[in-house]
Amino acid sequence: MPSPTDPSQLMEAFAAFTAASEQLQTRYEMLQKQLELLQNEFQTVLEAVPFAIWVLGENGELRFSNRPEVLPGTFMDGPPPWEQGSPDGLRRFRDVEGMEHFLEQEARPTKEGQIVILRNVTEQHLRAQQANREERLQAMGMMAAELAHEIRNPLGSLALFAGMLVEDLQNTPEPLELAKKIQEGVQRLNTLVTNTLTFSRDLNPKPSTIQLKSFWEEAKSAAGVPDNLEWRNKIPASAVWYADPGLMRQVAVNLLQNAVRAMENSPKPKISIVASKESIDSKPHWHIALEDTGCGISKDVLPRIFDPFYSTFGIGTGLGLAVSHRIITAHKGLLHVESEVGQGTTIRLRLRACE
Repeated sequence: MPSPTDPSQLMEAFAAFTAASEQLQTRYEMLQKQLELLQNEFQTVLEAVPFAIWVLGENGELRFSNRPEVLPGTFMDGPPPWEQGSPDGLRRFRDVEGMEHFLEQEARPTKEGQIVILRNVTEQHLRAQQANREERLQAMGMMAAELAHEIRNPLGSLALFAGMLVEDLQNTPEPLELAKKIQEGVQRLNTLVTNTLTFSRDLNPKPSTIQLKSFWEEAKSAAGVPDNLEWRNKIPASAVWYADPGLMRQVAVNLLQNAVRAMENSPKPKISIVASKESIDSKPHWHIALEDTGCGISKDVLPRIFDPFYSTFGIGTGLGLAVSHRIITAHKGLLHVESEVGQGTTIRLRLRACE
């Protein structure tokens, strides 16, 4: 019977241990490779998701993020997501190019800290805003149309009688001047009624190709933009909208005239127009940014600028932006205004590109 210390048994045991160790090492290396593969796949998935994630420790220290720790831009309503005191809910963010975005922030607690998720909801937010405005404008348009029709009949009689009065008073200068003022007042009222009916009617765009660079140059001339104002048209020659030229000309002229009026007291009046191409729902669009150096619009007034008969200038019908909004909506486009008092206003227009 072999001794417990038989060298042959020790060699067999050592050989068995070595074989088991090698198997374990092989399994360990396989598991390491699988873990590395899973980590790479997990990292790829995290980097591909359409929202940003920050994993924060108990003391707020950053443990992991699928985005750069510091986003290039500024949060307008509090600290950034990776800092303490950062609010949940809808947030406003301005990127380094000055474009405003709307982000939805959500914090989920963990055993050792929290996970902060940030989603870009700019498109959904702006579309919802525009839909709400359009619904309100349609209701106001129906009421305005009824009033305009009621006013138009007696206004026609006033216009006729005022014209007859001007003819009868040709030889009496002072009464003639008063009669002409009545006639001018009636004409202004008639223009207001006409604009109101235009605002309230259904729009049926007849789209065609619009070369944007030359289109805005023509709109500049039609809007009477003064020569002493600095004009920068940075739209590339390839930028083309597929829209109704007549309706869009009305929008462009109105926006440029508003910009000029906003810069009446500006020491360095300037209008800049840039364009960028975007893909929305897999369809090409051109995004125009029209920026002025005017007086700007206060935050409490900004939500009302598309309301009919409301004007920030104190004069005028206040229908320009309301009509422009309806035209853009009829094209299934997007119109958005960003403004800071004392700094200026940026109008953003986005419409389908000509494919």
